Amino acid sequence: MVVEVDDSGWGDLLGGVVIVMRRVETDEFFSEEIPIELYQAEFKYKIYLRKALEIILNGIDQLKIKKMEPIHICTGYVFTDARETLKDLGYEVVESKIVGRTQELAEAEFAKSLVRLGVAEYHEIREMRSFNKFLEWIHMDLDNRERYVKTGWKSWMRLRNRGQGNEE
Repeated sequence: MVVEVDDSGWGDLLGGVVIVMRRVETDEFFSEEIPIELYQAEFKYKIYLRKALEIILNGIDQLKIKKMEPIHICTGYVFTDARETLKDLGYEVVESKIVGRTQELAEAEFAKSLVRLGVAEYHEIREMRSFNKFLEWIHMDLDNRERYVKTGWKSWMRLRNRGQGNEE
């Protein structure tokens, strides 16, 4: 059996990051979110890397993944600590580009996470799912919507000011 691990939300301005683990042969999956707060005030400490590892370990427990099951894990930066730790724990880790069903699940779970956060309805999120559309949406009501933003990004102040007519 093969387990795939993917994330969604890393490059998005809004929300946290969702991690999905799926056993390919049975389509069982586990999903959990790195909360937005870890991409705001705490961003510089990279706590989100440890949270990603914690989520994967939770998924291993929930899905009862055996060490003989290869874990195909996305090459994304958010999995940096997880890949090394899983190897140290004796798991067979294969860095992979995740496509298909697991990627689709991750995207859908991320959209659901934005609904839970209060951003918008599911169909609205799916329609506006692009960096520029999210940025436009934020600037339409910056004072009330900035709380949904990964404000820890070094580029956020520049992006924030762009919508205020304060180009650098």
